[in-house]
Amino acid sequence: MKKREKPAKLKAGGADHVVKKNKKGEVIVDHAASAKAGKYDKINLTKKAGSKTIKEGVKATKDWHKSNPHKKGK
Repeated sequence: MKKREKPAKLKAGGADHVVKKNKKGEVIVDHAASAKAGKYDKINLTKKAGSKTIKEGVKATKDWHKSNPHKKGK
């Protein structure tokens, strides 16, 4: 029996994110939806970043936010 990975919670880009696997085994990042988030509340990291594990998904999320910082103000 395979050991199931636990969802990981992290804070990146000023928002809380949860990285988990869906029933198909794909790694998904879900962040607190706001009006600005729109259609991007859930992102499939298996398709976007090639993540196979939750640990790889956390790294991909952190790397994305590092290279795309959240800009405040005008």
